[in-house]
Amino acid sequence: MVKVAYIIGNMEGQDTASFNASRLGRKEHWNSVYDREISNFTESGDIGEIWFGEDAAAKMVMWVCDHIDSTDARILDVGCGNGHLLLELAEEGYTNLTGTDYSAQAVVLAQRIAASRSLDSRITFLEQDFLDAGDVVRVAGSEKFDVVLDKGTYDAICLKPKDAEGEGAGVDQSAIDMYPASVAGSLKDTGVFLITSCNWTEDELVARFQEHLECVGRVEHKSFRFGGAVGQTVATAAFKKRSR
Repeated sequence: MVKVAYIIGNMEGQDTASFNASRLGRKEHWNSVYDREISNFTESGDIGEIWFGEDAAAKMVMWVCDHIDSTDARILDVGCGNGHLLLELAEEGYTNLTGTDYSAQAVVLAQRIAASRSLDSRITFLEQDFLDAGDVVRVAGSEKFDVVLDKGTYDAICLKPKDAEGEGAGVDQSAIDMYPASVAGSLKDTGVFLITSCNWTEDELVARFQEHLECVGRVEHKSFRFGGAVGQTVATAAFKKRSR
């Protein structure tokens, strides 16, 4: 069974100073989620939730297939969770895939799912703190990545509480500010970054990443009309590193 999940933070059109942190930005929450999903996978083979649904994931996979010709391209999925996105890319023939998550339990789950599908030779799953500059360097290495993917991780980071404060506290602005630099530090000079968000519009993502990254494309999703305005439930945009 595939479950669909969304991160809802009521952020659109707001500055991060104007909303509260959530358990969705806490490592302890995700450890608990993936502990449960490991048990479910062991008992029934259920891989767990597919963030933003299979359609959003499929469009990201299609974008990679359309724009990245080399199946040996070095691809990183940040906040990989159960590894669904990389599993789909491995099925498409990509062989140099890395998934990272700050939850050790997520890494265990992703490794077990990949092994059950005989795809573990194509994907490496690692524990990583993407907001730690040293850990970014450790995972990226001197070669760095051709592609960095994000499906919901930036959304969760934008809900991370300050210090040890809990739900309802202010968000950790330093973590939010660090994220674009971590993406740029993970990418080759010619690399691309593809992100899907349900809490930020394309224009907002462009504005937030503009110091380090330049928007070079977008992916269309189903739109809706409300109050005379047209919008999408999720936004997917592609970026490249800015020249220095």
